[in-house]
Amino acid sequence: MRFARWGVTIFCVGVLWCGVALAQGTGAADEAVVGVVRGKVVNAVTGVPVGRALVVEGGNQAAIFTDDRGEFALKISDSKAVVVNAPIGVKGRRRLEVRKPGFLGLSRSIPYAWGGGEDAEDVTIALVPEALIVGRVEVPGSDGEVQIECELYQKEFHYGQETWAPATTFRTWANGEFRFSGLKAGTYKLITHEQMDRDSMRPVPGAPMFGYPPIYYPNTTDFSAASAIVVRAGETAQVNLTVARREYFPVQIGVRNAPAGRPMNLQVAPMGTHSPGWSLGYNPMDGTIMGMLPDGNYTVEATALGGQDQSTGILNFTVRGRPLEGPALTLVPDASVTVNVHEEFSGQSDAGALNAITTSARGPAMHIQVSLMSVKEVSRGGGGFARPVEGADGHTLAIANVVPGQYRVRVMTRRGYVASMESDGVDLLRQPLVVGLGGAPAPIEIVLRDDGGEVDVSFEQATEARGSSGKNGESSQNGLAYLLPMEQSADPTNIQGHGTQNGSVAIEQVAPGDYLVVVFDTPPESLLMGGDMEALQKKGKVIHVEAGQKVSVQVKMNSEGGE
Repeated sequence: MRFARWGVTIFCVGVLWCGVALAQGTGAADEAVVGVVRGKVVNAVTGVPVGRALVVEGGNQAAIFTDDRGEFALKISDSKAVVVNAPIGVKGRRRLEVRKPGFLGLSRSIPYAWGGGEDAEDVTIALVPEALIVGRVEVPGSDGEVQIECELYQKEFHYGQETWAPATTFRTWANGEFRFSGLKAGTYKLITHEQMDRDSMRPVPGAPMFGYPPIYYPNTTDFSAASAIVVRAGETAQVNLTVARREYFPVQIGVRNAPAGRPMNLQVAPMGTHSPGWSLGYNPMDGTIMGMLPDGNYTVEATALGGQDQSTGILNFTVRGRPLEGPALTLVPDASVTVNVHEEFSGQSDAGALNAITTSARGPAMHIQVSLMSVKEVSRGGGGFARPVEGADGHTLAIANVVPGQYRVRVMTRRGYVASMESDGVDLLRQPLVVGLGGAPAPIEIVLRDDGGEVDVSFEQATEARGSSGKNGESSQNGLAYLLPMEQSADPTNIQGHGTQNGSVAIEQVAPGDYLVVVFDTPPESLLMGGDMEALQKKGKVIHVEAGQKVSVQVKMNSEGGE
């Protein structure tokens, strides 16, 4: 009880000290009040006012809670501000943060009026309620002593390429329950990680060992076959899993020509899948991959990291009712992919090309950037960027240390457009580049032209558009315009958002073809894959672009990224 009283006393003193400090800061700030922000915080889904939301000025110099109607009036102060003869109504901007348990935090630049009089602008701030994924992992035969590590993977889009990226983890409570909170609206997959049964790990020579292999909701053994969990803002998804106890056996795999002292990146999964959640370790002292696995067919991929001579090895192996020793895995040097750039320009210089992306070489390397993006279902990084080849004329680039796999080739150029891109007859604008183990693919041949079309996009902002909280109905005329290729086989990784200003944007050097023009107020994560083109066509317009042609199109802005 004595410790409890001391805890309460310390807490109260801390609160009083913070209150005094805040009051002192407020008193000092009152001497240099330059304006006020008046506004209201509402639930972005229901529109209901949010009371007791904390509104904080950037830098934590001032803060206030909203009242029961969600309203607030926060004084903006600055000890360095010059307020003498400051004209009423002249506006500035300050970054405010809004926080409330059960909602996603928000940081936003808000306008304010000098003097804080009637000219102060009322703003409406919409807080998005958090989404939840809750449930239970059943462990048959366990009395609560087994806690399972759960992990969420979230569907993401990088330049239109769909991947599943790790989001967050949660170790189940003693009763097997889990609770993922603070989630954004989105699409998720739930997995469990391997967990050894501690009772079977007692030091009894020759005794069998047991564990719980990964499971993917709803109780499948292949990540690609797992069901997606879709949650909207403010929703709670209830999901349950059941893990099975299986016998595990020691695995020991030697690594031939392993570089001494170099770390090793290991990826292990059931053969024919890219399912995460499995693990093996590496002992650099004797160059051995080791761990424990249940019966099954597996693939392990090992990459020796560091240095210029990165190498990778891939091995398929089988565990069948007893410990496994061997066969050995052999590392081979990773591929170096050559990129040849061919310019078919009109001869007129492009001033934009002077803003070099890569300044270590002359020629095309100054205005083109080439990179590889893995097409694996589970996000595990890209394949690297092209660098100028030393001693070359700038028309030859190379991407070093490319591990085996399939990749989309992404090209960004400040001059012209990519007219064609091939490797050994494969159209890389529509097909992935395949890099095998121990062998480099044929060089990538890129042709650049500067006779592309021009698309002038103008738009009207939707009345529900987020951020349209200006006075007298004024709204921000900024957004992102996208040209989505109508051809289903076209590579989505080169889709780019073009920032608009004052309700329009001119997009130059557009490759000939058919495009869907859409404008969003925020990046539309789930709409750039081009899979549901019929739904997207309702949000924009289809145009045809010829070489050298100028096309003007007017569309409406889609609010909330079209979500």
